[in-house]
Amino acid sequence: MENYFKEKPHAFSQYLWEQRKKQFHEALKLKATYVFFDRAMHDVVGYLNHIEDPNEVWESELMLYSYDLIFLLKPVSQIYVNDEDRMETFEEAVEVHKSLEKTYQQSKLKIIKLPFTTLQERFNLILKHCANEFS
Repeated sequence: MENYFKEKPHAFSQYLWEQRKKQFHEALKLKATYVFFDRAMHDVVGYLNHIEDPNEVWESELMLYSYDLIFLLKPVSQIYVNDEDRMETFEEAVEVHKSLEKTYQQSKLKIIKLPFTTLQERFNLILKHCANEFS
């Protein structure tokens, strides 16, 4: 398996940055009650910070891209598997997670740490937090 991020972190991140920015702006046009993203622009910065090769221009731009809530779930060893999308070891995933959380904290975004529980229970927690935040 090739890991494009490890081979060319800035080229790969440039592509992701542009796609995340496009998603963010497209979401602003929607008339939906909630819009969920699997990843945010902050993740691109967090990954680069993790490998200690930051992009300071993007870091400074993060304040332009605010998300109402960040739902964060730590990697869980019991279910963690490597595959074509998740190439890090579990230990690496934990370190990446710490970098992502730090990036969100530095951007002063509201982080909701979800417990590892059933999918249905996590879904219910997310809906509850959204209802509380936006009611």
